Amino acid sequence: MSTTPNLLAVSEYFYSLQGEGQTMGVPAIFLRLSGCNLICGGKGAEKDGQLHDGASWICDTMEVWMKGESLPFAQLLQRLDDELQFSQRLAQGVHLVITGGEPLLQDKRIAAFLAFVEAERQGLRPIIEVETNGCFLPSAPLLERVSYWNCSPKLQNSGMPAKKRIVPKALKGLAQESGTIFKFVIAQASDFEEIQSDFLDKGLLKKEQLVLMPAADSLAALLERNKMVAEICIREQIRMCSRLHVEIWDQLTGV
Repeated sequence: MSTTPNLLAVSEYFYSLQGEGQTMGVPAIFLRLSGCNLICGGKGAEKDGQLHDGASWICDTMEVWMKGESLPFAQLLQRLDDELQFSQRLAQGVHLVITGGEPLLQDKRIAAFLAFVEAERQGLRPIIEVETNGCFLPSAPLLERVSYWNCSPKLQNSGMPAKKRIVPKALKGLAQESGTIFKFVIAQASDFEEIQSDFLDKGLLKKEQLVLMPAADSLAALLERNKMVAEICIREQIRMCSRLHVEIWDQLTGV
C-alpha cells in the first residue's frame, strides 16, 4: 500500500442504508477502500473462490476490494460530489461509512482526506463510521474524527490463523472507545463458545459491546441462520443484527 499522503486507494462508493451493526437503517454514503490484511475463506480463496483452511464462509466483498484505483483527494471529492451529492448529503446528517477490505491499512491517508474535506467544504465534519477487523489500533487523528467503530474480529470459521486475526492491543484499544461495537459473524452455534474463550474470557472486549450477526451470502442463507443467532442472543443477553441489504436487495456489495 502506497504511503503517498494525498492519495486514497478506492474500490467503490455508493449511497444507501447502513445494512449492519449499531446504526442499521441509517442513510449512509459508503466509501470502500482497497486492500485487506486478511483473506477470509482461507489462503487461496482469493484465487479460486473456494473454501480453504477450515473456513465456512468467504469474504463477500473480496472481488471488490481487491480492485480499485488510487485517487488524489481533490479528484475523489469532486467525483463524490458529482455522483453522490457527497458534501450536501453529509452536511444534512447522512453518515459516511469508510469500509473495505481493511480501511485502517490507509489510516493516515483517511485522516488526511477527512481534513481535506473539512478545509474544502466550509468546515464539514460529518458523522463517520469505520468498519475494521480489529487488527490495527487507529491513530489519534482518526480517533478524534470517528463517531462509530464497527469492529468485526474474525473467528476460526474465517480460515485465518489466530495470530493474524487476533491483535490484543488493537482490540483493547478499540474497546475503550464509547462508539465501538464488536460484530461477530456466526456460522454455527459453537462459534459463541469461541467468542467466550478467545475474546471475553481474555478481557479483550466487553460483553455489552457484542453484536452477533448471521453468516450469510444470500437471503435464503440469512433466513436459515437468523433463528439460530437469535436463540444465542436471547440466551446470552447479547444484541443481534441481521443484514438489511441482503434482506432488501439479496445483494452483498454496491447497495
